[in-house]
Amino acid sequence: MKNQRIPGSPFRCFAYNAKEIRVGHVPSGVVGKPVEFQIDGSTAGSGNLEILVNGGHVTSYVRELGDQCFLASFVPHQATVHTIDMKFNGETVTGSPWEVEVREASPTMTSTAAIASAAAATSASGRPNVRGEGVRHFAAGKIAAFDIDLNGKAAQEEVTVSITSPSKRQLSSRLLDVHDAAGSKVCRVEFNPSEVGSYIIDVTIAGEKIQGSPFVAKAYDSSLIRVSDVTNGSVGQPCQFRVDASQAGEGQLEISINDGEVPNHVQVLGGGKCLVSFTPEIPKIHTIEIKFNGETVPGCPFVCKIADTSRVSVSLRNMELIPAGEVAQFEITVDGTSNSELAVAVKGPTANLPVKISGGARNTFTAEFTPREVGSHTISVDYNGLPVTGTPFTCKVYDAKKVYVSSMPAGVLGKSLQFTVDASQAGEGNLEITISARGRNIPTKVHPQGSARFTVSFVPLEAIDHVITITFNKEAVPGSPYTAQIFTDPNHVVVSGQSLASSAVGKTSYFKLSNVTGSVEDIEINVEGLTANQLLYLLVSTYS
Repeated sequence: MKNQRIPGSPFRCFAYNAKEIRVGHVPSGVVGKPVEFQIDGSTAGSGNLEILVNGGHVTSYVRELGDQCFLASFVPHQATVHTIDMKFNGETVTGSPWEVEVREASPTMTSTAAIASAAAATSASGRPNVRGEGVRHFAAGKIAAFDIDLNGKAAQEEVTVSITSPSKRQLSSRLLDVHDAAGSKVCRVEFNPSEVGSYIIDVTIAGEKIQGSPFVAKAYDSSLIRVSDVTNGSVGQPCQFRVDASQAGEGQLEISINDGEVPNHVQVLGGGKCLVSFTPEIPKIHTIEIKFNGETVPGCPFVCKIADTSRVSVSLRNMELIPAGEVAQFEITVDGTSNSELAVAVKGPTANLPVKISGGARNTFTAEFTPREVGSHTISVDYNGLPVTGTPFTCKVYDAKKVYVSSMPAGVLGKSLQFTVDASQAGEGNLEITISARGRNIPTKVHPQGSARFTVSFVPLEAIDHVITITFNKEAVPGSPYTAQIFTDPNHVVVSGQSLASSAVGKTSYFKLSNVTGSVEDIEINVEGLTANQLLYLLVSTYS
């Protein structure tokens, strides 16, 4: 908008089509017997599939078949029409709702809870059969049970039950004489499963296997569900958390946010793990409820605080590079007058720095801190416990005082002169070197030696002092500007004049010294006569 990116942009969305959900044939049912049907979501995209039987009063189960195909089932408890409502990402699936006619079982199949389908078929002949959730699905760590209807064909003493755990251990069981809902006498088997996985249940009567035996039952443990990465969030920004059910066994995972008011998206990661995401639209606490096979997962409800961080802006201009030992400051603006919690922190390379916050006029605050160390510093600004857009922000601290320059040697006209500069301890920045003589810049060569160390060289063009100016991030380094004294090479001094050949007695004689650097005081001349007496002389400086 007006060349400014809207907070949160670019946004990522998942495309789906609820009309692509294909539901197979939903058969009629029998009380206590599972009703199963297949669901194909392979072409519907990613999303959350919700199945409610009788408004959620009858528990449904979903087992993954692979390639986004599933086997859904439920066990009816009453002989009445059951209604199946199905939604995908909150949209009604084509064909929903389905009505399933459920009838009573035959007299020899009077139901309790769930019936193992293979064993249920035997009741019509009046032979002994088993029924109950204990031969299908049960929770580990709790007493599981199933009933054996002997139909008057055998006594309890003739019943033998063998239960093998997932680790191949034999479990002990207890047989009880009880009466079912219809008043018939049955043999109840109770056992205590402790492992998650498949149990093999073998039932024999008078040495003969009951039809359908051995039965395969699945044990689950909702306490082994692990929920992680539940963090606070911002309005309009996706929030994510992870659910790991890899150790919990088979079952149905139900996830509800704010009692179902907030849609959530479940991405299956494989291996019983999934990534759940939702996008809050209101700045308030969001509660996450998770159930596994109808049991609440430990730790629920999980709480996610949502704030509107778009109301806070931080001005971090000119904070990319800051000097050590000097006060650095930036502004924070909060749009609104409601009570809120604003937290500012600065972390240096080795320790947290104290931060002073002042102001508040027109909801604008100034944060100040003084960095002491060279290196990266992290600035964090949290609003109601959530990071403000643009933070954490990393700024670089430098120290021009830690640029070290070697001693400046004297030089000779026309010959290369060099010195070294070590900025390895000064942090990040821009090193500038300028060499001049009589106000004119001299060509300079800088040779990197690695690790922010350099060799600098130049060739003096005049036999006068050269001024060397060195700055780091526009700040003069210690000792700058430096002076390099440049002298003439003695081998290039020219002595000329007639008096060097002959001079008249009693008259002043003179000769010239050219290409001489320094002052008159730096020149020593000896003039001796025939008698070795030293003669007087006068030096006069002239400039061409």
